[in-house]
Amino acid sequence: MIAFSDKDMSGGGIPYDESDFDKIRKILKEKSGISLNDSKMPLVYSRLSRRVRLCALPDFRSYVLFVSSSAGSEEQSCMIDALTTNVTNFFREKHHFEHFSQIVMPEIIQRAQQGEKIRIWSSACSSGQEPFSIAMTILDRFPEVNNYNVKILATDISYEMIQFCRCGIYPDTETSSIPEKFLSKCSRKIGNEIYFSDEIKKMISFKNLNLLESWPMQCHFISIFCRNVAIYFERSIQNILWQRLSDYLLPGGYLYIGHSEKIAQKTVPDISACKCPTTYRKNI
Repeated sequence: MIAFSDKDMSGGGIPYDESDFDKIRKILKEKSGISLNDSKMPLVYSRLSRRVRLCALPDFRSYVLFVSSSAGSEEQSCMIDALTTNVTNFFREKHHFEHFSQIVMPEIIQRAQQGEKIRIWSSACSSGQEPFSIAMTILDRFPEVNNYNVKILATDISYEMIQFCRCGIYPDTETSSIPEKFLSKCSRKIGNEIYFSDEIKKMISFKNLNLLESWPMQCHFISIFCRNVAIYFERSIQNILWQRLSDYLLPGGYLYIGHSEKIAQKTVPDISACKCPTTYRKNI
């Protein structure tokens, strides 16, 4: 039995062993598709030790039994939230936003002005920096956007993150990558926090969604951002996800994926790689 110390893992020395880790990662894979290798054992302890204490349980073995029971279904969701929340930042992988601004935005403006419904999807939005970056890019190129039917759907598996995103408030220490012209146009600073404007927030609809389950959306998207999430899936699940995302793209629409991810042409034949790195276009 392993009992990490406070100094090592900030967990209060809660008993935890390989069996606990294996059961937790099995639940995570079954519910979210995310696979954790052996090196993630300390990360699981670090992320979940607080949850074990909040549940007033003596060890991880008791915690695993609890989240596996019907009484622990709500805590199981909290567990998955804790393990799937990733660090991100505004305008991460800047080349995608440059491509979106220069290549996609002219088509969005033209289609919107012709009365079309325009939808963009941030499919694993985490703490919200990606959809807010998309919204700022749109508003910069299309200041009257809220007079048209242009919306961003932002989804994530974490209920906690979705609630956080809806507030549109971030520490000013996290906004250094936002161009000053965007900050001044789209937000206001109060104390040490940045508050995004209602004009920006009304463009984005935040919803909870597990990418491995059924998708309720009835529309197709002119652009989909699905970045730095598929790397946690096995290759077979990745291929299924890429095809499903392609099915939701409009002809000629763009799919942006993470810098460590790649789509094999033979697995998704209806999209093609673009010159912009990790960007794919739906065949017309």
